[in-house]
Amino acid sequence: MTKVSRYALLTFLFLAASFLSAEVWMQAIRHTSFCTTSSCDVVGEYVRFGEGNLIKMGAAFFWFLWSLAFFGGRYDRKWIWGSATLLLFGALAFDGAILGFQFMGLKEKCLLCIVVGAMLFVTLSLFSWVRRTILTLFLGIAVWTGGFAANAVLDLNVTPPAIVDTAFTTWQNAPDNAPQHVLFFSLHCDHCSKILANLSINAQTLPGKWHLASTDNKEEDFYRLASVLQSEEGKQNPFLEILRVESLDKPEPVPVSDDLRQTVRTARAYFKMKGFQGIPVLVVLERPGWEMVLRGENNITEYLRIRGFLKRELHFPDPPKANGNATQG
Repeated sequence: MTKVSRYALLTFLFLAASFLSAEVWMQAIRHTSFCTTSSCDVVGEYVRFGEGNLIKMGAAFFWFLWSLAFFGGRYDRKWIWGSATLLLFGALAFDGAILGFQFMGLKEKCLLCIVVGAMLFVTLSLFSWVRRTILTLFLGIAVWTGGFAANAVLDLNVTPPAIVDTAFTTWQNAPDNAPQHVLFFSLHCDHCSKILANLSINAQTLPGKWHLASTDNKEEDFYRLASVLQSEEGKQNPFLEILRVESLDKPEPVPVSDDLRQTVRTARAYFKMKGFQGIPVLVVLERPGWEMVLRGENNITEYLRIRGFLKRELHFPDPPKANGNATQG
C-alpha cells in the first residue's frame, strides 16, 4: 500500500459519496435530479421501496466504504480490508443485477445508474491498486458480470402501468358508454394547446371520460398542475384552466402532493415504455382489450371532428413560412 494509491482511493470515494448525497438533497429539497431523462423515471417505477431510498443507500454505501478505507489505511487491519472487499463485491453484484434488468428487461438506460456503475468500477480499480493485487479486479468484474447476466437471461414480463393511472385529472360531463380518452400533453407544446383550446370550448358537450396526462416534471410545471387541481375552474373545465396556467410566466408556488408527482412519473414511464416519440398523443379506449392511438395535432383534431366532438372549432393561422433565402434542414 502506498500513500498515493490510498489518497487516490479516499479522494474518489469522497467525491462519489458527495455526488450521491447531492442527488439525495436535490430530490428531497429541490425535487429535481442530475438524471432528467425519461428512462430514469421508468426505472424508478420498478424500485419496490422507492428510487429515493435506493439513492440514499448508494450514498451511505460510499460513505461507509470511505470510512473503512480511511481506518484501514491508518491501522492496516486485515479484517477492515476484508470487510471493505466484501462490501464492494456485494455492491458490484447489486449494480450488475440492476443494470441487467434495465438493459435487457426494461430496454432502458438510466444515466444515473450507469454513472454509479462506472464509479464502482473506478473504485474497484483503485482498490486493487491499494491492495496491490490484480486478482481483486478480476473477481470484482466476474461478480458484476454474473449479476448482469442473471437478470439479462430472465424474461421478467415487464408491463407498463395502467393507462388510467397516468392521468392527473379526469373530466366527465355525464356518465355514458362513450369511449374513454387519454390525452398525453405538455405545458410547453403549441400543438397540445390547440387541441386543448378546441376541447375547452366544447367541454360541456364532450361525451365519456377524458383523462389528462402531463409529461412535464419541472417544479414550476408541478405548480401549474397543482393549481389546476386546486381551482374551481379546473373542476368545471380543466382544458381551459390548463391553458390559463400554462400561459403564466412565473406560476405561484403552491403545495404539490406526492400523489401528483407520482402520477406524472407514471405518465412518463407509460409514455416511454409504449415507445411514443412525441406529443400530443391521444389514446382512445373503445372497449376492454381494444384501443386506438392517435399521434400528432392533425390526426387528433381530425378524429375529434369525425366523431362530432367539435360542435365549435377554432381555426389557427399557419405559422409564417421562412423567406426564400432560408434553407431547409
